[in-house]
Amino acid sequence: MKSIFIFLILYTRIVYGAFEERPRPFQFITDVPSTLKSAWDLSFNTKKETLYAWGGIFLSTGLLIYYDEEILSEFQRFGRKIGIGNGDGTTSFLKVGSINIFRGPTDVGSTLYYLGDGWTHAFIGLGFVLTGLAKDSNRTLTTGSQIFNGMISSTIVNQIAKRSFGRESPYRKSAKRGRWRPFPSFSTYNNNISKYDAMPTGHLMTATMTFTIIDENYPEQRYWLRPFALTWMALLGYQMVNNGVHWISDYPLGIMMGYVFGKAAAKSGQTEVSQNGKWNFLPIYEVSPNEHVYGVAGLFSF
Repeated sequence: MKSIFIFLILYTRIVYGAFEERPRPFQFITDVPSTLKSAWDLSFNTKKETLYAWGGIFLSTGLLIYYDEEILSEFQRFGRKIGIGNGDGTTSFLKVGSINIFRGPTDVGSTLYYLGDGWTHAFIGLGFVLTGLAKDSNRTLTTGSQIFNGMISSTIVNQIAKRSFGRESPYRKSAKRGRWRPFPSFSTYNNNISKYDAMPTGHLMTATMTFTIIDENYPEQRYWLRPFALTWMALLGYQMVNNGVHWISDYPLGIMMGYVFGKAAAKSGQTEVSQNGKWNFLPIYEVSPNEHVYGVAGLFSF
């Protein structure tokens, strides 16, 4: 017996909006200009949510600047109370001449601080790349590539911002809440970095960027990933004030930059596959012991 039918399916998008192509060699570098442009477009527009975000950043930064000294004092008092101290416990493990290549943690406090170190997030990105290669997973490989792309892109802008504000770190302060010396010369900045680089935080920016990219690529893991990321960032944020590297008012702008560059970098290597509002028809042919079935499936995406 032969039968013919038309089978129509109202189809909703069951994928997460994009298909990850295998990254090209060095795509994490070649996509930097497009990531910078995307970050600019996300940051500077007249959308209501963007204006609200900037308003929140200005207000929270101003409020936190007012309480910077009190928060610094209380964070450091608590650090001494629980026995992690207020100093920098990282030490150099690898040097080439007088140039420090790798500094690592040696105690609990420096381990918390290291949660935001560039090496930590580079290792996370490398872990995704190696896992993607081993499992032949484009999604995993793309995630690693995007993390490296985000690190490069966000660092460029972060360095411009730091040199523009020129704010002293707490442990080097020469005035209450730290002195601001905008636009130091290149040599002045590089010869005395901690006197000029507090605002905005690079560590929290990088952590936010990394977790935003992972969140974008693995939305099905958000139920545990987001609480984990918030805990990670809270511990890192506390320790950077406790060890005197940052004022808490350095955080709102840095976190915003990390989120924006995470969203921008997550577009690298993705191609949209949905065709919203369009019908697609697929032939169906099924063979069973008693009959052949011919048909057409109509799929409407929206």
